[in-house]
Amino acid sequence: MSFVLRVTEVSRATWYMHRRKKTSQRDDGMKQLSGRPVPGYTINRDGTVIMDSTLVSVLRGYRQRPEYSNGGGVDKLRHYLMRDHGFYVNRKKIYRICRENGLLLEKRGVKGRHKGSFVNRNHVVTRPNQLWEFDIKYGYIHGERRFFFVLAFVDVYSRKCVGRYVGLSCRKWDLCVTLRESLFRESVTPEDELIIRSDNGPQMRSNQFHQYLEKLEQELSHEFIPIQTPNKDAHVESFFSILEMEFFRVRYFHSFADAYEQTHAFIDFYNETRIHGSIGMKSPAEIVTLWKNNQKVNVQPVRL
Repeated sequence: MSFVLRVTEVSRATWYMHRRKKTSQRDDGMKQLSGRPVPGYTINRDGTVIMDSTLVSVLRGYRQRPEYSNGGGVDKLRHYLMRDHGFYVNRKKIYRICRENGLLLEKRGVKGRHKGSFVNRNHVVTRPNQLWEFDIKYGYIHGERRFFFVLAFVDVYSRKCVGRYVGLSCRKWDLCVTLRESLFRESVTPEDELIIRSDNGPQMRSNQFHQYLEKLEQELSHEFIPIQTPNKDAHVESFFSILEMEFFRVRYFHSFADAYEQTHAFIDFYNETRIHGSIGMKSPAEIVTLWKNNQKVNVQPVRL
């Protein structure tokens, strides 16, 4: 071989690089790089054998559920397998299995940052019920050809949706009632010194909502974000992005009653089951439980 390379004036590095790039045809028609054949199984931490066919079945089961049909990338699927089934599988293997079986999600476009924008560091959020962000989003009822509205309060620390309202309209009264119910449900006290943050929407700036807040002045304060700065209530915007991508785009609503029931069910799933990379691959409910039990919480302080 050395003689051939010397005669052809091909370097050894070039020769071995092209050898590594050679592909072979597998029995299932997929091409793979030359090297060790795919074993077809995984040895779990407890010594048991997990066949690839079992992983395919479990992963396909996730994708067949509406909650995961357009949400949950490879990293989150790996954590779901550990949490729900006790399967410890390499990330690359999960990616390969998903790719071969059409279970990968489409790549989402990355939005560029607004030139010159930055986040004010007015608060350092280190616990639940310190800062809530709230906003309103609308969805579409296909069977009735009309819109409905979702109001959500999101706790910045735990990412939990601590309050929600679903209706054919969303007025200042609905905002007052939803906030009151959320404060009661989350057992907010004056010692929490809760701050609620919103944009400059008409419901948020209404006199009625302002008068209602005056009665709660000892419990919370309300601050507005500057105009055209959605990054300053990014957590509720992120929640609505999840609602759009993983819920609205993959559901069909026959009626308002159908939309109402499915929306509340998805938000329950979001709070109790769906994991978040920004809070250590845990669900909001898990973070709240760890905090209440004075256990270690893998959440970095949020600066806003």
